[in-house]
Amino acid sequence: MAEARISIHEPTAPPQRLHQLHDQLARDLRAVPGIESRRAREDAPQDSKSGVGAHLAELIITGTLSGGTVAAVTKVLVALINRSASRSVTVKKADGAEITVTASSAEVQQRLAEFFAGDEEARRAAER
Repeated sequence: MAEARISIHEPTAPPQRLHQLHDQLARDLRAVPGIESRRAREDAPQDSKSGVGAHLAELIITGTLSGGTVAAVTKVLVALINRSASRSVTVKKADGAEITVTASSAEVQQRLAEFFAGDEEARRAAER
């Protein structure tokens, strides 16, 4: 099972808007069979007035990334990027690999697909 963290960046968007974008992305990703998504959380800073964990503008997705799933996740991320010229998406895998995409093109879609597909190829090799 693969795990990745996805964060959306849009310099002109206020924090509330970024939270809304992450919520929408989570809903879109839940529609992809085999993928689960949840908000990342961290402890509130010690100097904050609230002791409750703070939501990060980041999602954690887990699932088995088959060819169809990789294509669907890539499609969801590209659609999100296409909605704003100033938006980018960063995906970090558990092994530390990271990719940031800022524009949609056939090359970007291919890079995203290859990035996600690497986890599935490694899993298959380990099973042999």
